[in-house]
Amino acid sequence: MLNEFIPFISFSLLGFLIGIITGLIPGFHTNNVAILLLSIPFIEGLHAAILIASAAITHTFLDIIPSTFIGAPEEDTALVILPAHSMLLKGEGYKAISISAKASLLSVVASFLLLLPFKFFIGSPLNFYTIIQKAMPFILIAISVFVITTSRNPKNALFIFMLAGLFGIVISRFPNSIFPALAGLFGASTIIMAKKEELPPQNMEESKGKLAAMDIASGSIAGGLVAILPGVSSAIATTLALEARKKGNEENAIAILSATNTATNFFVIATLFVLLKARSGFTIVMQNFLPISKWNNLPPSPFFLILASVVISAILSFYATKFIGKKVAKNISRMDYSILLILSLAIVTALVIIFSGIIGFFIFIV
Repeated sequence: MLNEFIPFISFSLLGFLIGIITGLIPGFHTNNVAILLLSIPFIEGLHAAILIASAAITHTFLDIIPSTFIGAPEEDTALVILPAHSMLLKGEGYKAISISAKASLLSVVASFLLLLPFKFFIGSPLNFYTIIQKAMPFILIAISVFVITTSRNPKNALFIFMLAGLFGIVISRFPNSIFPALAGLFGASTIIMAKKEELPPQNMEESKGKLAAMDIASGSIAGGLVAILPGVSSAIATTLALEARKKGNEENAIAILSATNTATNFFVIATLFVLLKARSGFTIVMQNFLPISKWNNLPPSPFFLILASVVISAILSFYATKFIGKKVAKNISRMDYSILLILSLAIVTALVIIFSGIIGFFIFIV
């Protein structure tokens, strides 16, 4: 028993540490680490799957920190930059971090509560996933129409939608194009606009109010949708959840997006065992390490252990995010903000070139 417990804890903790690193480095994703693990001979089987799952969950907690303080986005955190950076400019950067950490942790709790309904809905006995597959084009069109028609200015939204579609078609021809595109659209633009502002001293108080149950629930359900709907990203699902929220503020937006991001990775792992389908790069690698048994009546024992590693990494990540976020918030106001912004822009530009090359740089400046 002890011989099994020690490796389980060790690889859960190792995944947690790796997730901290990937979360704090924009453009460096859990998928990259998962692929690297394939070349390491002494990590194999269930231990590798536990490490990957732990890192994937941890990443969704920590990535709020670079999004808030340096405006460096990923595909999953692009929407959070504006509300988080806005709170930073009001001296509430740490508050944004603490809201995100709390929302991510609560989304794990909500995801566990939704796990059986999720399984029954997309798997046996209801098997709605087969219906969803056939209706996928209509679902995606309906989502697009909903987002456009519910915006403040539908005509502008339609124009931006078509322009974004054209932009997406062009950059899809190039490898590693997502990060530079998002870095240019959300990261660099936010940094340049922020040059007009002064960074006030940061308040170290956390959010004292309770997060709205609706924010956590809608974010967690949105994460489940992302896990089963190809072409629907966390950002799109969050937009739908925000529309359902109707009245909301920056704190609601951060809570919903953070809950969505963490729940997405949770349900991506669940989908692997319910449908035997890998919906993310890291679950594809998990399939290479571990023979996946389908969850029919009782969950397979490897799934139990992976879920246990998710619980461990979520709890540790909650405290790690708040600890690191507080350290950054305390020290960031001591720096000259204009220098910090120039440094941030240089870091984002360097990361674009490192991960995407010269072509990525041209996409970034467009």
